Parts: sequence; structure tokens; C-alpha cells
Amino acid sequence: MGEKCAECGAPSELKCSACKLVTYCSKEHQKVNWKSHKNLCKPFEIKEDPVLGKCLVATRDLKAGDVILSELPIVYGPRPHMVEEGPVPCPGCCRLILGENSPRCEGCDFPVCDPNCPGLKDMEKHGHECMFLGLRDVRAINGLHDFYRQDVLLTLRCLLLQIRHPKKFAQIMNMESHSNKRGEDTLIYKDIEHRVVDYLHNNFFDPMRILEGKSGRQVLKDVSKSTIHQICGIIDVNALEINQEAEVTALYPTAYLMEHNCLPNTTYNFDNSYKITIKAALPIQSGEHISTMYTHCLWGTQARREHLRETKYFDCHCKRCVDPTELNTYLSALKCLGTNEEPCGGNQLPLNPTDDNTEWSCDKCDVKLTSTEVCFLVNGIGEEVDNTQLSNPTVKELETLLNKMLTFLHPNHYHIYAVKHSLIQLYGYQQGYTPSQITDDCLMRKATMCREILNTNAKIDPGHARIPLYTGVTLHELFQANWLVIKRKWDLGIKTKVKSMLSLLQESQNCLIQAREVLRNEKDTPAGGKLINLIETSHKEFNKFIERNKIELKSC
Repeated sequence: MGEKCAECGAPSELKCSACKLVTYCSKEHQKVNWKSHKNLCKPFEIKEDPVLGKCLVATRDLKAGDVILSELPIVYGPRPHMVEEGPVPCPGCCRLILGENSPRCEGCDFPVCDPNCPGLKDMEKHGHECMFLGLRDVRAINGLHDFYRQDVLLTLRCLLLQIRHPKKFAQIMNMESHSNKRGEDTLIYKDIEHRVVDYLHNNFFDPMRILEGKSGRQVLKDVSKSTIHQICGIIDVNALEINQEAEVTALYPTAYLMEHNCLPNTTYNFDNSYKITIKAALPIQSGEHISTMYTHCLWGTQARREHLRETKYFDCHCKRCVDPTELNTYLSALKCLGTNEEPCGGNQLPLNPTDDNTEWSCDKCDVKLTSTEVCFLVNGIGEEVDNTQLSNPTVKELETLLNKMLTFLHPNHYHIYAVKHSLIQLYGYQQGYTPSQITDDCLMRKATMCREILNTNAKIDPGHARIPLYTGVTLHELFQANWLVIKRKWDLGIKTKVKSMLSLLQESQNCLIQAREVLRNEKDTPAGGKLINLIETSHKEFNKFIERNKIELKSC
């Protein structure tokens, strides 16, 4: 029996595009029925939690891939972090440019990508703020990073909503700023006071007040220091960062209410207008909270919690954070060196991961470490990893660093993970390790590293919500390692280990299929699109091999 129109009961085929739960016989009946359907259509409701405050809760069961929310930003602009050297965002389109070599906006003299950039005249982008920035009657030739400060533009755009969109301004000011934790004695307050408040007042708002006094007409009602500090807090706590050929930060009317979880159940992406679409990454049951992640998935518990406390002003107690083994990944674990000449082979783990001062205890012997000792060791190794990665290291340098770290850290530790992820991409592509020169043993080592990384990713990002590119790259590198072994053996006629060959072929095919699935939401991002094209090329090459050798493979 066919579907019936939710409004009149007549046979119908036109489904609600948002929820797919009801059908209509015509668009007219869909519009008429919207008033009664909208509560069912929206798969979430905003609730007040005594601990979390406002949050989003699912109103029905959701499958992975179901759309939860899609909305345009209230306001967006260049990322509000001061750039001291190198590329800066164009105020019209936020694409990165070299300010010293770029043309200037004719209205305010800020460096821009092109004098004809459409965003420069758009009143919802640079057009409105340009009038205020143009109040400064001096120009700069040198020291552009300190003089033309793109990091204040988002704050200014929020303030300017008072004029053009007062309801949007009210929406923003209703968001949490945690001003009580950003008081005058804090470093963040002092930074904002100097970097944003003083800069805006001295260069633009003070001249504006002079003009207002002469004209007798108030242009911008509230530019008080307290309001600017509040807006900066709102941006820090609630805004989302977008990396799509530009460095953009945006505030959204509803998406900001998603709570944090180190195992988030949603994923999201953006279109060219920075419209966000949030989808379920995992099945979500009715009544379950809808969550995202506001820190780095590949950091250990201590680093994640410290980042959340410093930037979002809360402590996380999620399933991953309270587990000393981090879901059996051991991403933060150290190797126990024991008390005798021979290590005991155990792992040092925090007794209470949510306590910054907790003791670390071996799971095999009685050796304990203080949190201070662990921090000193991990931070020191982290600095060495960062410095090495920034120096464009060779395979040999990374292997030396890896072997050194393996003395102190669990093989799955997040610092070791970072080095392994770099190594799997260099094996076969760097001088001395090109595909024709890389040894079979090295290929096996690369494949083993790939499998270890994928095993970790499956536990900390089961819905591919946070690190799909890491997983996609690793799957393709595992394919490449297997593929090179397969072609070598096939070309040499070494087909005696048929079972092993078929196993490698099956794993290679699975890698490409899984990579497609993992990257399904990344096709519109520059890095994702490039990786997907690479995977499709590999898939064609693989299928050609199978087709060319299918008779021999069948006989196996």
C-alpha cells in the first residue's frame, strides 16, 4: 500500500526532504501541514540541564548519516587570532594573502586579495566595517601585521549587528561568555584589553565619537569595554573554526548548543556560504544528548582536559576521559622502567585520569610516578616531536626519534602516533625510500604501523566524526604498502603463498572501500577532495589488475 498525504490522506510520493518521515500529495499541502509537522520534523529539542546549561537532546531515534540541523551563521569573519608574520586573511573573502604584496581596500586601506573582491562591498561582510575602519586617517607601509589587524574584525562585525540586525546581536549576546572566569586579573583579559579593546577604541571608536558629537547623531550605541570583552568571550567559547581555502570563524544560532564529548555522536561540514550541516555520526537514541568535540581527538586525556579548561572553562568527565586506558588505546600510557635492571614490561597509567594531581601506577609492579614527573617527561618528548616535525625530517631521523620514544612511551602513545603517521606517508616517497628502493621488510613495517593507527582510530573515532582525513590517509597508505608487495611478487611469479596473496588483495580492496566511506563528508574540502581523487585512481588501477589477472586468481 502506498504512502498517504499527511494533510489529506490522498496517495502521495512527495516526502519531507528534512526528516523523510511523512509524505504529501503536493507542495501546497506540505506548506499547510508544516505547523503541525515542524515539531516532529526537527529531530532535537533545546533543554536546560542543571550541570550543562542549555543543550540539544534527540527527540527521536537517529541513524548514522541522518541530518540533525542545517543553518547559516549569524556572523562570520577572519579567525580572531593575531598574526605576527606570514599570510593574513583578506577581509572580503577570508582567503589567505601576503599583506605586504597585496593591493589595498580603497575604503580603509586594509590589504585585500583583489580590489574587486565581491566581499569588500558586501554590507554583510566587509562593506559595513570598512566605513569604520576608514575613520583612521593614517596609512602604513611597514609593520602591516600590527597596523592592519584582521584578528579584530569578527568582534567588530558582532558590534555592528546592533545597527543592521539587532535581533542577531541579541542572539549573540545571549550566548555564554564565561566573563566571570575571564576577570581583570587573568591573562586572557589583559590580552583582549590590549589586542582588541584598545586597538578598536584608539583607532576607530574614539574618532567615531568625535563625529557623533559634531553631528548630534549616535552611530553605534554600545562599544563599551565590557561589551567588547563579553563578545570576545562569546567568540572564544561558542564559535566554530572553518578551514576551506580560508581561515574563518563563525557563530551559529543553534549549533553552538552542542555539548562536548570526547566520543562525539555527530559530524558536520560547511558549504561555500559557511552553512553548517550537522549529521549523526553514530546511532543516537531518543533522549540522548547531541554532542561534538571541542578539542583534539588525537591528544591524550591530560592535554585534552587542559585545553578544554583553558578555552571552554569546563572539565570533561566523558567515557574516554575517566578510563585510564582511554578505551584500551593506551594513548597516554608510559612504559614502566621498573626498579631493577630489567623493565617489568608493564604500563604506567593514571589512577584517576580526571584528577590533575593523580599518581600514575604500573599495572604489573609497585612502581609509581607523580603527575609532575609524568608531565615533565611527556612535555619534554612533545617538544622534541614538534621540533623534529617542523624541520622537514628524513625517514631516518623520524625512525631514530621513534626508537628513542619507545623506551619511555607505550607504542600507542599519542606522541608516537604522530611520528608513525608521518612515517607511513614518507615510506616510499622520500629519497632512499622510493617505491622501487623500499625493502619488503620496510613495507611490512609500514603496513603494521598503518594497522596499529587504524585500530586506534576505530576506538577513539568510531563514527569518523573528527579525524576522517587521518583515517583516509592511513587506509590509502596501507593499500599502497600491500599493493607494492602484491605487484612485486606477481611480477616475479612468486605465487606459492596463495593464501597470503589473496589475503593481501582482500585487505587492499577493503582499504579502498572503507576510505570512500570514511571520506563521504569530506569531498567538498580541499584536502578531502584531493585524497578522494587519489583513492579513485588507486581503485581503477586495482580493478584493472584484477580484471587482467582474473583467470589466474580464480585458479588460486
